[in-house]
Amino acid sequence: MKLLAIETATERCSVALSVDGEVLSRGQQAPRQHAALLLPWVKELLAEAGIRLRDIDALAFSRGPGSFTSLRIGIGVTQGLAWGAEIPVVPVSSLNCAAQVAAQQGVTHALVALDARMAEVFCGRFHVDGSGIMQPGGEERVCAPHIAAAMAGPDLSGVGNGFERYPALQNVTRDLASVYPETLPDATAMIPLALNWLQSNSALPASKAQPVYLRDKVAEKPRAPRP
Repeated sequence: MKLLAIETATERCSVALSVDGEVLSRGQQAPRQHAALLLPWVKELLAEAGIRLRDIDALAFSRGPGSFTSLRIGIGVTQGLAWGAEIPVVPVSSLNCAAQVAAQQGVTHALVALDARMAEVFCGRFHVDGSGIMQPGGEERVCAPHIAAAMAGPDLSGVGNGFERYPALQNVTRDLASVYPETLPDATAMIPLALNWLQSNSALPASKAQPVYLRDKVAEKPRAPRP
């Protein structure tokens, strides 16, 4: 199977291409550069693999939660590629993806906390199943750091930049099995998650590539000054 994956939920931007199990990738910390990097990376990976975009069987995209602007860029690119080449899409949670990155480092139970700005984090709990895939252990949420910290336990590893950016989460690191504050979602980890999703679901049409923000309000217009 030929699967292309695009991850843009955080300041890290990445693309991965899996061709019959062989994975090629590009990625880097690139705040505000996602739009400039994605398409050139896709072209490079396709050329390196010796295939065309129309040869892709499915396109996995990061559905979030994450940065409003970054998610819109990633989904815009996903829809453009998918519509143009008639490729179905597969949604992947950015929190689940971060947990899967940690699983590649030996983590079996994860509490993921990604910085959501506005003094909040996106968080969720995950555990590895018998196939090495991180599975959710409850609903994903956006909450204050101290609420996420209350979910900590000795069987869990802390994953994500929330553990280095908020004191409430820094203070519970001693209560966790281990901490990976620099671990962020990456397109290479989307590959096994997308393949696992396809075992029990059908890929979706490009029009179904939609973000999950978790927040009711992702942007608020400034109020006009009172007369």
